[in-house]
Amino acid sequence: MKSLPKLLFSLLLGAAIVPAAQSKEVKILFGLALPPYVIKEADGQASGFEYEIFKAALEARGHTIKPVFVSMGAINKSAAKTLADNQADGAQRGSADLHEGEHYFYAEEPAVVYQAVAVSLQKNQLAINSVADLKGKTINAYQGATNFLGADFAAAVKGNDSYTEVGDEKRRALQLFANGVQVYVGDINVFKYYKASVTGVDASQPVAIHKIFISTDPQFKNPVFRDRQIRDDFNAGLKEIKAKGQYKQLIKKYLKE
Repeated sequence: MKSLPKLLFSLLLGAAIVPAAQSKEVKILFGLALPPYVIKEADGQASGFEYEIFKAALEARGHTIKPVFVSMGAINKSAAKTLADNQADGAQRGSADLHEGEHYFYAEEPAVVYQAVAVSLQKNQLAINSVADLKGKTINAYQGATNFLGADFAAAVKGNDSYTEVGDEKRRALQLFANGVQVYVGDINVFKYYKASVTGVDASQPVAIHKIFISTDPQFKNPVFRDRQIRDDFNAGLKEIKAKGQYKQLIKKYLKE
């Protein structure tokens, strides 16, 4: 050993005493299986760009991921119990019941950002510059929209007999292009994803995207983990896949435009 250069010996000694990072199968709760973000496959596995971003960020630090699907209500109301019972190592999003530092550790930023918009056909020339401008219009929105889009939206559609909430996203997109409704309210990426599968009507009609909803998501909408090291690994991995361009490629994989 004495024949080794001193610097090389020091490097070898340092490598010997620094423990290697332990890889782990990380169970993540997904309560929003909504294409193209998260797609629940028939075999219990998952796809979608939000899921793949989670997977890539953790794999960048040597971990694997296993999806655990629960209802959206479980994410919002029972995530604390689910995590505390050791049924998962983290969740797609946190909740007001999961407090930073009390055995829960939040990512620095969300894996993805959902963006609610109003969409109309350009030919209808609708002036929609604020949530209040939706009042009196025929609208289809996703289920639970009045609970998620704020008091101004709930007030704008209150008493509107032409306001509906529909769970079938393809049907919602079709209704817009068929002029069955004036306004589609939902996430912009969900709209783009389902627009590509619409048949029977001209889905190439130009649309107007009205960005009238302001995101005020608090920190608890970021991914949350039970282990500080796994959280740190996710943070580092997310930065890495963004720097390499992998993040954008995963999104493009699922969106036609």
